[in-house]
Amino acid sequence: MELKLTRHAKNRNRKIQATVFEIIECIENPDSHYVQDNGREVAIKALGNKLLKIVFRRSLSVCEIITIIDRNQ
Repeated sequence: MELKLTRHAKNRNRKIQATVFEIIECIENPDSHYVQDNGREVAIKALGNKLLKIVFRRSLSVCEIITIIDRNQ
């Protein structure tokens, strides 16, 4: 699966510094997952000292990351 980060997600990730492995792990194996009313998916996963919340849209070949939030900060 190809990851595509929006400009907003890239800017957020500069502060959070989540690795590609952490982002994929959060999306593929979340601790909590739900779908918003607008069709966006939200995955939450605790990884080390980070509690990542990732909002994304999934298509057949691309996973577009809309935003990345570290709930511990």
